[in-house]
Amino acid sequence: MRASIVIVTRNRARHLAATLESLGGVGMPVDLDCELLVIDNGSEDETAAVVGSFQSKSLVVRHVFEERRGKSAGMNRAFAEAKSDFILSADDDVRFPENWIGGMLEPLAAGQADAVAGGVVLADELRRPWMTTMHRAWLADTCWLERGAPKSYVGANMAIARHVLDKVPQYDEALGPGALGYGDDVLFSSQLWHAGYRIADALDVCVVHHPEIDRLTKKSWLDAAWSRGLSRAHVGHHWEHWPCRGGRLKTARSAAALAWWRCRNSQTTTEGCDESELRLVFEHATAVGHLSESKHARNYEKNGLKRLGAMHG
Repeated sequence: MRASIVIVTRNRARHLAATLESLGGVGMPVDLDCELLVIDNGSEDETAAVVGSFQSKSLVVRHVFEERRGKSAGMNRAFAEAKSDFILSADDDVRFPENWIGGMLEPLAAGQADAVAGGVVLADELRRPWMTTMHRAWLADTCWLERGAPKSYVGANMAIARHVLDKVPQYDEALGPGALGYGDDVLFSSQLWHAGYRIADALDVCVVHHPEIDRLTKKSWLDAAWSRGLSRAHVGHHWEHWPCRGGRLKTARSAAALAWWRCRNSQTTTEGCDESELRLVFEHATAVGHLSESKHARNYEKNGLKRLGAMHG
C-alpha cells in the first residue's frame, strides 16, 4: 500500500519547519510505503533549506517547485506527481497526532470511503472568548462539520483515494489561497459528493492549527469576509448556476445594509470582529462578485464535473 502526504507552502519556512518536526513524530503503519510531497508554490525564503534538512527514516521526501501561484495549483501539481493509492493533505502550519497517518487512511484502506474528513482544532493560544462557531470555522476549525457522514472536509486535514481523480481530476485554480482566497476545498469536496463518492468521518483524528496571530485582527477578519464572498460568488455562478438577474439591485441593497449596520454599531477593537458585520460584508462581496462573474460563461455543468470550456482567471 502506498500513500503520499501533500503540503503546499509559500514563504512560510518557519511554520513549515515546525510542521515537519511534528510530522516526524507520527507513527507509520506496517506495510505502508509513504512519501512526503512538499509543493513549493514559488517561495523566496528558506523553504528549500527547511525541506532539505528534514530527515525521516519512514518517509521519502520530495521538494517540488510549482511556479503557478495558488494552493489549488499546488494541489493539482501534487495530484500529477503522486503515484500512490492514497493522498493525504495537510497545511503547513499544523501539528499532528501520533496516529494521524493510520487514522486517516483506515477508512480508505478498508474500502469504507473514498475520501476522509479529518479534524482540525484551533491552537489553544489563539482561542478567544468572543469567538463564535463561525469565527473558529473561518480559521479552519472543523467544528461546523457534520458528524457521522460529512459532505465536506477542510483541506488542512483530509485524505482521498486516488481513484477519486478519475471523476474529479483537479481543483479549480480560480479558488483558494493565492487566488480568490477560499472555496477550493468546498467545491472539490462538493464535486466528490455529487459524483457519488463517500466521505468518511475521521474528525477525532485532529491536527492542531497554528495560523499567524495577525489573522485575529479586525482588518484580517474583514478581508477574509470579502474574499469569502467573492469565492462564494464564483462557485455560485459557475457550479451552482445562480440566475443572472437583479445583480445591481442586490449589490446596492447589500451595500446599504452594511452601511446602515456600521452607522448603528461603532467598534474600536483591533482584534476580532462582530459576526453580524462579517456576514454583511460577506453578503455584499458575494453580490459584487456575482455581478462580475455573471459576465462570464460558466465553467461547469450545473452541480457537475465536466468543464464547459477554458477556465478564465
